[in-house]
Amino acid sequence: MTASERATLLRGIVQRRITWGSLSVEMAIVAPILIILLFGTIEMGLLFKDALTLNSACREAARVAAVGARTADITARARAAATTLNASLITVTQEYRTYTGGVWSAWMTLGDSVVTPTNDAPSGAQIRITLTYPHPLVTGALFQSLADPGTSTVTVRASMVMMRE
Repeated sequence: MTASERATLLRGIVQRRITWGSLSVEMAIVAPILIILLFGTIEMGLLFKDALTLNSACREAARVAAVGARTADITARARAAATTLNASLITVTQEYRTYTGGVWSAWMTLGDSVVTPTNDAPSGAQIRITLTYPHPLVTGALFQSLADPGTSTVTVRASMVMMRE
């Protein structure tokens, strides 16, 4: 092997080391950004899934309330409809308001009728069901800034209004 061939070979080895070194630096800069994007996509996907599930359960509960179900049945239906959520963590708020003299009344807490096996909202009243659920962050401290203060959860809310039949 001649001296010029050795010099060419040595330059190729040095050039590869420089390339590998710059590749490592680029990877060290880009990898954390890609990891944050990946986990952010996963977290937002799970949060969106919980929001859709809660919205569907809220609609189901409002429909049951609109046909006159008792408050315990409304709560049970809402929790049963949220199949992928921890039902014991779902908070159900039931309210109604009436329309008289061209004005809606303030929202009042929905109760049960003592005379009939129905809720106490009169026919034609609006019934509002609100569900809240504390979505646990699966990424832990990575997205802690999104969480509710003092917790590692994000509160998801769904509300639905239907007319009492």
